[in-house]
Amino acid sequence: NPKAIVFYMAFFPLFVDPVSHRGLLTFAVMAITVAIITLVYCTCVVLVTKALAERLRANPVIVKWLEKTAGVFLIGFGLKLALTK
Repeated sequence: NPKAIVFYMAFFPLFVDPVSHRGLLTFAVMAITVAIITLVYCTCVVLVTKALAERLRANPVIVKWLEKTAGVFLIGFGLKLALTK
């Protein structure tokens, strides 16, 4: 993602001490840190979403309500698309 690369190019140097800078090693440690934090965050999001989905699927009333709501939104989006130039 080019936006992420530009963000890191602008953001990382703010945390690099020019006196103790060790070149590529410094940026590698920062990149690994970001990767680990992202992995932990995404894993938490997936686990919470999975648990929520299982609870929702267990209740047929909620499933029916969500299906009807999604259908109304899809019809609304279709109408908006059909009526816009």
